[in-house]
Amino acid sequence: MSLGKHIFGVSVMTGISRVFGFVRDLLVAHVFGAGRLSDVFLAAFKLPNLFRDLLGEGALSSIFIPMYTDRNKDEYFAKNVFSWLMVILLFIAILFEIFMPIVVWILAPGFADDPGKMQLTVVISRIMFWYVVFICASAFLSAILNAFSRFLLVAFMPVLLNVMLIGALLLAAWFAPMTILYIMAVTVVLAGILQFAILWGRIRRHHFGLRLIRPRWTPEIKSMFKRLGIGIVGNGFYQITTIVGTLVASFQSGAVSWLYYSDRMIQLPNALIALAVGTVLISSMSNAMAQKNMASVYRQQNISMRQSMMLIMPCVVGLFVLAEPIIQYLFEYGAWTHESTHAVAMAMMIQVLVLPAMMISQIYSKTLYASQDVRTPVTTSIISLIVAILIYVGAFHFVGYLAIPIGVVASGYLKNYLLRRACRKRDLIRTESRTRRAIAAFGALAAALGVVLWFVPITNIWVLFAAIGGFAIVYLPTAYLLDKKI
Repeated sequence: MSLGKHIFGVSVMTGISRVFGFVRDLLVAHVFGAGRLSDVFLAAFKLPNLFRDLLGEGALSSIFIPMYTDRNKDEYFAKNVFSWLMVILLFIAILFEIFMPIVVWILAPGFADDPGKMQLTVVISRIMFWYVVFICASAFLSAILNAFSRFLLVAFMPVLLNVMLIGALLLAAWFAPMTILYIMAVTVVLAGILQFAILWGRIRRHHFGLRLIRPRWTPEIKSMFKRLGIGIVGNGFYQITTIVGTLVASFQSGAVSWLYYSDRMIQLPNALIALAVGTVLISSMSNAMAQKNMASVYRQQNISMRQSMMLIMPCVVGLFVLAEPIIQYLFEYGAWTHESTHAVAMAMMIQVLVLPAMMISQIYSKTLYASQDVRTPVTTSIISLIVAILIYVGAFHFVGYLAIPIGVVASGYLKNYLLRRACRKRDLIRTESRTRRAIAAFGALAAALGVVLWFVPITNIWVLFAAIGGFAIVYLPTAYLLDKKI
C-alpha cells in the first residue's frame, strides 16, 4: 500500500477535526462563558475522554492489530476479543454509574463548595459516561478496519463528534444554557452511538465476520488483556506526568495557562504528522512482520522517516522563529497581556525542539508494538517520564515554569534513545544512509530559511500568514527535490 497516501489522508482528517474542535471550544466559551456551567461540562467530559485515551485509542490498536495480523486475521479471535471487551465496558459503566458521586468528588473536590454544582456534575457525568462504552467499542472496530488498511473513515470519526456538539451549541439561540448543558451531554452519547453504528456498518459491508459471541477465556485472550493492561499503565504514566507538570506550574501565577497554550500549539503538528504516521505504521508493519518480511519493515521505516521529517523540520523552525508573533496575533486581545504572549512564546521555543524526537519515537514504538513487544515501549515511557518529573521539580526553583518544557524536551530525547537502542538490539530497524542525509538536508534547508524569516518584520496577522505561506512555498518543493535527488 502507499504509505504516503494513507498518512496524508489521516493527517487531513485530523486537521479537519482540530478545526472543528477549535470552533466547538469557541462556542462553549460563548454559550457558557468561563463559569459554573462551563466547569460542569468540562469536568464531566474529562472522564470519558480519560477512558478513551487510556483504553480506547492508542493502547487497544497497538496491542490488538499485531496479534490479529499474526493470526492471519482470525475471525474467531476478533469475535472473542470484541465480546470480552463489551462485557468489561458494560461492567465499568455500571460500576461508575453507581459510584459517580465519589468519582466526581475525587476529580473536582472544589465543586462541593458551590451549592448544587457537585450534584449537577454527577448527573451530567452519569449521562455522558455511556459514551465510554461506544467510543471504546468504536476504537476496536477502528482497529479492525485499520488492520485491513481502511484508515480514512476511522480518521473521520472525531470530526463527527465535534460537528454534533457544534450543532447542539447552536441551539443556544432557542434554549436556556442549563438545557443546552443536558442537550450536550446527550449529544456526546449519541455521537458515540452514531460512530459505532457507522463503523459497524462498514465492517459488516466488507464481510469481516465480526459479531458478539459467548466470550471464552483462552490463552490468546489472557495474553491480549495482559498486554493491554501493561499498555494502559504506560498511558497512565503520561497522564500522571501531565498532572504533575500542572501542579508544579501552579506555584507560578499564570504558568498553567501559559503552558496550556504552548502545548496546544506544539501538539498540532504532532497530531497532524506524528500520530498519523503511527496510525498507519502499526497496521502496515504488523502485516509485514506477520509475513516475516523484514525488508518491507525497514523500507516502511525509512520512507516514513524521510516523509515525516520533511514536514516536521519546517514546523520546528517556523514555531521557533515565529513563536511570539503567532501568539500575539492569535491571542493578544482583551484581557490577554503582552507579558502572557512573551511567556507562552518562550515555552514554545523550548518545547518545539522535542518534535523531531516525538516523530521518530512514534516509528520506533510502533515497530516494537508490531513485533508484539509491549513492555519495552511502556518501560521507556515510564523511565523518561520519571526523568521529566525530576527535571520539573529540580529546575523549577531556577527557571520557573520553563522547567516544564525543558523536562519535556529532555525526556523526549531520552525516550527516543531508549526506543532506538531496543530496536537495534533486536535488529528491528535499519536506518539507511540516504535517510540520514535527507533528514540533515531538510534540517539545514529549514534552518537557512528560518534565518531569513527571523529578519522579516511581522506587523500584523496578514503579514504573519504571508510569511508562513512564503516559507512553505520555498521549502516544500525544494525539500521534495532534495529527497528525490538523495
